[in-house]
Amino acid sequence: MSIELTKDEKIQIINNHIKNLKSNKYNLEVSLIEENSLDEINNSTVTLLNTEISNTTSRIEALEAEIIKLQ
Repeated sequence: MSIELTKDEKIQIINNHIKNLKSNKYNLEVSLIEENSLDEINNSTVTLLNTEISNTTSRIEALEAEIIKLQ
């Protein structure tokens, strides 16, 4: 017997992922603030953090689009 998730359950799961991604994004932004506060900024670290922030934003947008499709 196969049990299917309801639309609301799927949306709830996606929303949980979005919440986690937003938390991770904020952590990355705080790390970027910390890195930029140093006397000797590591440009590689700044680039990596900016890339991760951008990638996280893309993931959030993709999941938000998925919610729209489910509604």
